[in-house]
Amino acid sequence: MTDYALHHTYRATAQNGEVFIIPPDLWERNQQQQSLFLRYFALPLKEEDNQLWLGVDSLSNLSACETIAFISGKLVEPILLDSIHLKDLLQKLAPQTMQVEEQVSFYHHQEQENHEKNNDEPIIQLLNRIFELALQKNASDIHLETLQNHFQVRFRIDGVLQPQAPISKNLANRIISRLKLLAKLDISETRLPQDGRFQFKTTFSDILDFRLSTLPTHWGEKVVLRAQQNKPVELSFAELGMTESQQLAFQQALSQPQGLILVTGPTGSGKSISLYTALQWLNTPDKHIMTAEDPIEIELEGIIQSQINPQIGLDFSRLLRSFLRQDPDIIMLGEIRDEESAAMALRAAQTGHLVLSTLHTNDAHSAISRLQQLGIQPHEIENSLLLVIAQRLVRKRCQKCGQFSTDSCDCHQGYRGRIGVYQFLHHQQNGYQTDFDHLHQSGLEKVKQGITDKEEIYRVLGRE
Repeated sequence: MTDYALHHTYRATAQNGEVFIIPPDLWERNQQQQSLFLRYFALPLKEEDNQLWLGVDSLSNLSACETIAFISGKLVEPILLDSIHLKDLLQKLAPQTMQVEEQVSFYHHQEQENHEKNNDEPIIQLLNRIFELALQKNASDIHLETLQNHFQVRFRIDGVLQPQAPISKNLANRIISRLKLLAKLDISETRLPQDGRFQFKTTFSDILDFRLSTLPTHWGEKVVLRAQQNKPVELSFAELGMTESQQLAFQQALSQPQGLILVTGPTGSGKSISLYTALQWLNTPDKHIMTAEDPIEIELEGIIQSQINPQIGLDFSRLLRSFLRQDPDIIMLGEIRDEESAAMALRAAQTGHLVLSTLHTNDAHSAISRLQQLGIQPHEIENSLLLVIAQRLVRKRCQKCGQFSTDSCDCHQGYRGRIGVYQFLHHQQNGYQTDFDHLHQSGLEKVKQGITDKEEIYRVLGRE
């Protein structure tokens, strides 16, 4: 803390006569964000665990309250100050800034007159705070939704959407426009969906890759951001949640020189992590491994990774045809989507390649019937299919608070993190056999071990 903050006491007197003594530590933090408070013509006066008292000269300055509420993560109580008194405090907050009063007056006037013409710095800081908070909470997706009366923010954490502090609807267009600029999209187009991507570097030097999707709705545009942390990830079978026998079966199948291994499940069930873990285990200098992905979620050194681009005709099937001319040992096909990609995957598996891919089916048995629906003959499946893994992700009981979710614990509803639930379909001499008749049985084993509970199994898998 600076000597200046230590040896000065700042007093704010509200128009109702209430006196606030701004603590030195709060004053210090205010100085670190002085540009934000200058532009919003507001100043934090007092704070507690969940509440912040914000000095303003007009109760109509809702954008300041909404923005600072989100940035601070606290409930904001506006405190009405005389305009000259507030300007004096802001001048003391930034003594090195020349003509603060004129700058504050200008920005405040512009904010009230026309939000769209205001400087973008407060919006940048607000978005940065949203990104930082999403990273801190380990959110996989950020939903920004324009509703009738406010701009809703929700994070998907451990597979469940969790509402965050809402934002003033007045800021919605500026936030969405800023995101479109980052993703190099057309900011004037609000009638059609758009997709893009951009990177964000946090204050902790982490780099996040964001995939952005916009959608026009009744009350305005909605944005969903899929976050992917672009840094090395520790991948291990033990972390996936597989039993020892399942790990052994997976590794035995991966050790075969040719054949097809499928991972099945809906979107968000952890299929990609299972495949990346397998690729990392296979990744040795004597193997040529190639992947066709949409998109590339984790970069693996030593593996040739390619991303499909449907806009130029580069789909899974075309990439796979090119791969077969590149002398690969192992191929990972992001998804079998249609008859052509299914036929190509089986052909590669029958001609000396180990092929890993995903399929959207509810359980392991359904993968065989799905391949047949895509035109694959039963004898081709029998000669090529080594293993089918059906999986889901369930939330783990919080070990810190004992699933009682106290205020001192940062878990959500008594859960923290997720783990996989698996069903294996093995190719045996007398046909295919499963280790569990249903995914529910695999899930209940996790319940017996105290890892999760029945309600979470029912939430993810439904009731039998």
